[in-house]
Amino acid sequence: MTTPERAPRGGRRRVVASVLTVAIGYGLACVLGLPPSMPFDVAWNLLDYPVDASLRVEADGQRRVVVLQHGLWRSPWALWRLERALIAHGYEVVNPGYLSTRTTIEAAGEALADHVSRAHAASVYGAKIAFVGHSMGGLVVQEAMRQLPTLTPSACVYVAVPHRGASLCDMRKRWWIFPWIMGDGAAMQLSPGHPLHRRPIAHVERSGAIVGDLGEGNAAIVGHDDGTVSVDEATLTGAADRVVLPCGHTRIASFDETIRQVLTFLKLGRFAH
Repeated sequence: MTTPERAPRGGRRRVVASVLTVAIGYGLACVLGLPPSMPFDVAWNLLDYPVDASLRVEADGQRRVVVLQHGLWRSPWALWRLERALIAHGYEVVNPGYLSTRTTIEAAGEALADHVSRAHAASVYGAKIAFVGHSMGGLVVQEAMRQLPTLTPSACVYVAVPHRGASLCDMRKRWWIFPWIMGDGAAMQLSPGHPLHRRPIAHVERSGAIVGDLGEGNAAIVGHDDGTVSVDEATLTGAADRVVLPCGHTRIASFDETIRQVLTFLKLGRFAH
């Protein structure tokens, strides 16, 4: 009888060590009042990022700043891989966090708008400011734009953003555990029926939408989706361009092709097709 092969003990130890590290990190984050996803976000973004010399900023001496916003239940570390890629291609990056489970989209947008306006007034930022938001972070960016009517961004890139709400929220918000994990503020505003989604979206003509599509990944969502947001919900009507990637909602923020497409849109105002 053939003896089945077993994984090397060293490999098992590494797996156990990784699990324990994330578990300990999760516990510390909860105790310290930090986003509980932080250990996961860090581990998810440890890989090297793609580099394309043709997508570097122009060598014209002009500063280009990209402001990032993470999504619900996540932390700035969720966009760390993208942040490093942007810096490597010549951008300055601002990646502020917000406690998404303890605030509203309006309050988070106001905080982001205040941060950007103060820095801009102090000439901390250059003339070209772009925004990249993942998931609910894109809604925060849109709210910040409403509160900064005199600021015209060079570009806004929305990654898996439910621009007019996510139907999955309506299905899950009545679960007793939903508000306990996601909070009863911003998370509840993801419902398509919330008044927030009837407000105009600024600078659509300068915007690009990156959409995840796993086919019929989530049976609870009508049509194709990324497991959390449907393709239709992540499509921005009137946007300069849209690209669809075969990726799930969580992974898409650090996906190689997402990073390449963000860099492409920031430089060319369109995606690579």
